[in-house]
Amino acid sequence: MVVAKELCDALKPVTERLIVAGSLRRRKAEVGDVEVLFVPRVAEYRAGLFAEDVRRVSLADDCLAGLISAGVLAKRPNSNGGFAWGEKNKLAIHVASGIPVDFFTATEANWFNYLVCRTGPGESNIRIASAAQARGWKWNPYGEGFSRVSGLGTEVYRVASERDVFEFVGLDFKDPWERA
Repeated sequence: MVVAKELCDALKPVTERLIVAGSLRRRKAEVGDVEVLFVPRVAEYRAGLFAEDVRRVSLADDCLAGLISAGVLAKRPNSNGGFAWGEKNKLAIHVASGIPVDFFTATEANWFNYLVCRTGPGESNIRIASAAQARGWKWNPYGEGFSRVSGLGTEVYRVASERDVFEFVGLDFKDPWERA
């Protein structure tokens, strides 16, 4: 909790939305890592003289780079020995504690889907995906909701809340700490 608070305090000014997900959100007594989900604030900079030369920069990414430079965080190697430090997913380690920290970048459009997925647990996500499939839909946990191919192309159901993810597929909504 101390590590999560430290990192959230650093990220709060540079994010539109921010939450600790995973097993911490589910109030588990023992956790293996800290998962932080956020929607970054974005700054636009002119890269040249023309209007189309606008560069969009994630202020949250700049903050995380600063935490690495300051020695608070380090990039964490993945199972292949490489580093996952991309636009959407960043695997780090909190240097002082040695605790793994995963950062996930969401958008306003996919916030609730991403929140359900990153809160987990995996068994809950499997139930959602299976229930969607049984109804002829595909759950897009990193997308805006559910999709299916219809006669007119791809139909999308956009979720508007965490509860909406569960109820759309006929599952009872449970608070994160009740999910198993």
